[in-house]
Amino acid sequence: MPTTHLIRGHVPEDSPLRALAGRIVTMPARSLAELAERVRELRQAGVQPVVLAAPRRVPWTPIAWALTGGVLASLITALAAILTDHTTTAWVAAGAMVLLGIALFPVLTHLEMDR
Repeated sequence: MPTTHLIRGHVPEDSPLRALAGRIVTMPARSLAELAERVRELRQAGVQPVVLAAPRRVPWTPIAWALTGGVLASLITALAAILTDHTTTAWVAAGAMVLLGIALFPVLTHLEMDR
């Protein structure tokens, strides 16, 4: 099960935990029971805990592949519509191709930022 919460806190200067952990302690928790246990542990060590939601990874690669497939499918549809004299279908496919292509840019930007 993935981590759902992160518990962070500043360790007091007079605590022996500071020699082991440093100034800031971060602990993961996979469930609410584990979250309560970790908060209890930190409070016993004299640390004031702060509970944060753990960031979830977004699968940008499959999203980028799906958008690229949509652009290519729209291109094939537009070319087939042009060859068979269906101009309205060609315009709709061209519009879809442009919109999917525009949607691809932020996805690729996020994909690059996550690396």
